[in-house]
Amino acid sequence: MRRFIVSAHVLDKLSELASYLKDELKISEEAAFAYQARFSGFIRSLSAEVDYPLCRFKRWWALGWRCAVFEKQWIIAYEVTHEGVIVREISNAAMLTE
Repeated sequence: MRRFIVSAHVLDKLSELASYLKDELKISEEAAFAYQARFSGFIRSLSAEVDYPLCRFKRWWALGWRCAVFEKQWIIAYEVTHEGVIVREISNAAMLTE
């Protein structure tokens, strides 16, 4: 396993996601936190020695970030450095433009 860092920005977005699921979509608190836990587990799996391809979104591609997809709708952008993996951004796929 590689060293693993998640940016504060990504942690904030994960917190906001759980709140959004509970408050706006009226999903039960247990289900919202279970979804958040699955999402966080997937993000932690990026520390394994397997790398996803470079992002196809131009801005992230230019930065050399790699992208992984969670449940067909969330894109996780991360950077592989000599120190380990840095998770830089998460976004809903519908919100990204080339």
